[in-house]
Amino acid sequence: MTDLRELAERDSELAERGSRLRALDAEVAAVRARAEAIDAFFAEYPQEEMRRRETVAAADAELERRRAELAAAESAFAAAREDETRERAETAIERGRDHVAVATAGLERARAAAAELERDASALSEELPLLEQRARRAAVEVPDAPEPAAGPSGLVEWASHAHAELFVAAGQLDVQRERVIREANELATMLLGEQTFGATVEHALARVIDMRGGG
Repeated sequence: MTDLRELAERDSELAERGSRLRALDAEVAAVRARAEAIDAFFAEYPQEEMRRRETVAAADAELERRRAELAAAESAFAAAREDETRERAETAIERGRDHVAVATAGLERARAAAAELERDASALSEELPLLEQRARRAAVEVPDAPEPAAGPSGLVEWASHAHAELFVAAGQLDVQRERVIREANELATMLLGEQTFGATVEHALARVIDMRGGG
């Protein structure tokens, strides 16, 4: 039964290594996803920054136009001498104030959107070196993985290579575990006098121990 215990230990070791490789692959995938997002953001940033700046300028011009309309309506009201003329000017003032309020809100939204873009750019710029650190830490444990290159594009390329290496390494561990499981079942079958094929190594060992009264 010593051989079966050794196989169980070997199986446990392989399972632990496999779990670590899967955890590393998940970390590599997370790094790649963030690197792709950062790369996409800065690829579109110049055009998006210009668009939002133009939106702010247009909203600012619209507010100035509406303020000018309101000022003209107020001047017309002040100069009016007839009641009917004053009523029309008063209505124009109310409408002008509404237009100014709407234009002011539009300008605030445009400025907020522009500020949000700059905050995102700043946050992603600060995140990138941290992401590069994560990649370097993971690379130490990835078999045959090169040193991660700097920048989002470099990280994406590294992550692709690292994933491929981890996939191969995990596959090799799976093959080794299958051999250990097969060998353990063959040994357990011989010891028990009945087939245990398909059982895990741990289960096969437990059956043998149970047969021998816990010895």
